[in-house]
Formats: sequence, structure tokens, C-alpha cells
Amino acid sequence: MSVRRIFFVNRVYWPNEAATAQLLTDLAEALGARGWEVHVIASGDHGVTLHRRVTIHRTGGSAEHRGLWSRALNYLRFLRAARRILTQQLHGGEIVVLKTDPPLLAAVATGVASRHGAHVVHWIQDIYPEIVVRHAGEWFAPLLQPLQWLRNRAWRRARYCVVPSADMREPLLRAGLPPTRLNVFPNWAPRELQEPATAEEVAAVRAAWNASGKFVVAYSGNLGRVHEFDTILGAAAQLRGESVIQFAFVGHGPRLAEVSLAVAKARLTNVQFYSFQPREKLGASLAAADVHLVSLRPGFDSLVNPSKLSGILAAGRPALFVGPPESAMATLLRTRACGLSFSNGDSDGLARAIRALQADTARVRDLGKAARAVYDEALTLEVNVNAWDTMLQRLTKSESTLP
Repeated sequence: MSVRRIFFVNRVYWPNEAATAQLLTDLAEALGARGWEVHVIASGDHGVTLHRRVTIHRTGGSAEHRGLWSRALNYLRFLRAARRILTQQLHGGEIVVLKTDPPLLAAVATGVASRHGAHVVHWIQDIYPEIVVRHAGEWFAPLLQPLQWLRNRAWRRARYCVVPSADMREPLLRAGLPPTRLNVFPNWAPRELQEPATAEEVAAVRAAWNASGKFVVAYSGNLGRVHEFDTILGAAAQLRGESVIQFAFVGHGPRLAEVSLAVAKARLTNVQFYSFQPREKLGASLAAADVHLVSLRPGFDSLVNPSKLSGILAAGRPALFVGPPESAMATLLRTRACGLSFSNGDSDGLARAIRALQADTARVRDLGKAARAVYDEALTLEVNVNAWDTMLQRLTKSESTLP
């Protein structure tokens, strides 16, 4: 057994194109290319396959689900199967990286991994059950305290925890995790965005959008429950009479139907919807917009991190963020001059900014150059694989275990 043996556990993985699946696929394949023996435990048809130097252990079941009970059943099946595979495969000295899909993964798998002598790392993309409490209301919090206690204990037992933003450090520090065992590694842009899209590729997308000569304001990616759209639609309503400005929603998600209905009711003819773009076409799709929107509901900045920002910056486009003004994302856009931020509800400010940017192509260009500079500095796959590789190598050289 090699001391450079690592197991990633997450419900979704290649060929699934969910954000967490894409991030995990990128990292697993990159580490495999660097000589690590990489294993991934994920859902899908039973069996073990090798793909691009990564051994994939499929647990059965589907990554898709319909309704609450179907989702819960899939989660439970995956958790049980993941525990079984770890029990069979671990012999001591391995590294086990647990992501947050499903939400109870840390509480369920940390113990079994630790008992078999593995070094546990939590790669945290979403912080549950706090997200549920934020959605349902504080009255729900006491019911979930046992799960929170188990989750906090799992965090404290880990050798390291990794979060994608500085905002998300706070819940872990409050849970008692020492700062020395907490790393902030941002979510990188897909590796296909390393090289900018060609002018011909961008022109083809804009032609398909009937956007020739227009200033395109895009929202690209998941329309999720933690994202806020009233402010964006309010700005679109104010700009509906300016035919040169076009809004584009590119993607899907649980709130797509709701947003589509709101657009139809308000008769916002300046808002169009387009299908989700696969990775190989994402660069052209992102570059086809002049500016991009990112949004987050109040109170969620310490619980989730919108991963779409990294792709926007890679495409060299300014980001317009609607969300908490003191969040790490708002601070980044302000300090690096690669975008603008707006408080939730400030449709007037957002509309004024879009109108001003449409009239000032030089400023849009400067913001876009600054955006690409941030990507090159911190959000490439290589930069972040280096950070992960360094952290994981420290574990292989350490014989100590945490209580």
C-alpha cells in the first residue's frame, strides 16, 4: 500500500457536470497525473473503473432524484455504500477527502476512516444543517442541533478542513476547529478556460443569442435556492425600454421555473433564457457576455460560495455581484477593481451601473483585464492543485494523529 494513496468521497463525479463533480474531477485527475494513487467513491452503476489515472468506485443508485423522499433514499444508500467501500479499502496511512454531498457525509464517514488509520480532510462546499435553518427559519434550529454536534465533532477530528472562501471560515472556527487546520483554497475555473475563446467562437454564440450590437448582461450557471433574483429582475424592468441592453440567463436549477414565470408575468422582453452549456463550450458562452451577474441571498455568504465567479474572471469579464456588501466576494471585486457589488434590493443601483457600463466600453475593458489578472494569480487549476498537493504531502510525512 502506497502512502500516496488518496480516496475522495462525493456523491457526484465525472461525467456528471454539477459544479462539485467538475471540481473533484479536475483535482483527482491532476493529482493522478502527479503520481498519486487516486480513488473516487461516487454514485452510479455498480463497479470499479479506471479513467484518466483515477480508480472510480461506483456505489449504485443515481445522482438524480425526484422529490424529497427519493433524495433522502439516494443519500442513505450512498452513505452506506461509501462506508462499506472505505472499510474494505483502507489499511492505514491513506488520505480520505470527504466533500459535502450528501450533507451528512462528514458525520457518517469520518469515524470509519479514522478507525482504519486514514488521515481525514473535509473539503467543504456547503455548510449544513445551517443552510436548512436559514431556509426554514430559526425555529427549526433546535431540531437539527444533534446533526450539527455530530458534524462539528467530525470537523474537529479531521487533519485539515478546506473551504473555498474566507467567509466560510467562521462557522468552522466557531465549532472549535483550530485555525492551523483550516485552509482556504478557492474554487478554480474549469481548465478549459485557461485559453480564452476565439473571436469566431464568441461571435457564433452572440449570433445565436441575436445579440449583435447589444450589451449583454448574463447570469450563467445554477439558478439555486441560495441565489437572489428579485434585484436582477427589478433592474431588468427598469432597463426594458433600452433595446441595446439584453439580459441572458444561461443554465438551469431549482428556481429556473420561478424566474421564468416572473419574467413572463412582468413581460420582460429584454430577458432571454438559454440552455446549460457543457464545459467545452463554456468559454465561448461566458465571453459572449459583456458583464456577468452573481447573486446571493442575505445570510448565506458564510454558508456557500458561488463557484461561477471563477469562470467569469477567467473569461476576462467584469462581475456584478448582488449580495451582502461585506462578504468576501464583494470585497474582492472592490479591492481588485474587477467588478461591482450591490446590496440585495438595490435594483436602482444595479440598473444605473449597467447603463453606465454600456456607455463606457473603456471601463468595461479595464474591469475585464483586472478580472483575468485575478484568475491568473489565484484561480487557475494549476495554482490550486499546487496548494492541495502541498497540503496532502504534509499528511504523508506525518505520523501523528489527532484525538
